[in-house]
Amino acid sequence: MDSPDNINETLMELIFRMFAILRRGPKLHGGDPAKGGGNPSAQNRILVMLLESNGISQRDMTTLLKLRPQSVSETLSKLEAGGLVERKQNDMDKRIFNVYLTPQGRERAAELLSDRPDFAAEFLSVLTQEEKEQLIALLSKFMGYEDESCDPDF
Repeated sequence: MDSPDNINETLMELIFRMFAILRRGPKLHGGDPAKGGGNPSAQNRILVMLLESNGISQRDMTTLLKLRPQSVSETLSKLEAGGLVERKQNDMDKRIFNVYLTPQGRERAAELLSDRPDFAAEFLSVLTQEEKEQLIALLSKFMGYEDESCDPDF
């Protein structure tokens, strides 16, 4: 039997690999950037967030996504350059910028959401129903741990 250190290392490696797959998510348009495809995860997360919270401040977005302000700013710049979002200065507080989806951004975000069920079904197809329920229980244990001890930029 493997030593506890080896088991821990193996588990962490598998978890990191799983996160990499999940962060990439479903590929739009076969991943062809020329057709608006691909899968930059931070961009996708922001687009989907804006579907639900259009006009959110850049600061609140940073907090909710648990990303560094520089990372959010850089990602928003890319999304702006692609015509998917626009930042507008808040009328009440000129230090705050609110982020809005453009019509093209709204379309892309809706497409991302529509691809999620198929991606989830394919990704989780290797598990039985019982294994999925066990995974839910195990992952739920981590949720309390994450909030108090993990670096969001790790």
